[in-house]
Amino acid sequence: MTKPTKARLDGLLEEYKAQPVGDGYIDIVVSRENYHSFARAIIESGFLIEAISWWEYLESIDAPNTYGMGGPRSRFYPGWFAETCTDVDDVPHSNNALATVVEIVEGKVLGEYGGEQVSFKETKSLTPAFWLQVDENWKSRQ
Repeated sequence: MTKPTKARLDGLLEEYKAQPVGDGYIDIVVSRENYHSFARAIIESGFLIEAISWWEYLESIDAPNTYGMGGPRSRFYPGWFAETCTDVDDVPHSNNALATVVEIVEGKVLGEYGGEQVSFKETKSLTPAFWLQVDENWKSRQ
């Protein structure tokens, strides 16, 4: 396998419409529809997913958050992301990395907010964000 490169990573972000929240490569928010293929591409390109954080996606820039806090406007979609008040989920290093990521994402339950259970399976706005292990000097071009 070739060494993972920043150019390859930046290309994957654009291809899968994945958005780093800051200027690095942690909190890379990716839509529910693209998370699986993005994770596969990241892993196949030699990158290590260290953790997963959680965001609420609001479909309109004017929509109030339900269970998240503040956050950025989406670069690729009409709405915005609100950071949830929950710890990140560490991703254990394993030979079956994609299956581990899918298990964490699809099994995620945040808890109850406003009388409703918030989980990846039941709450269409709950959105994962990946934390990647990369050179600390790399800055996202987004």
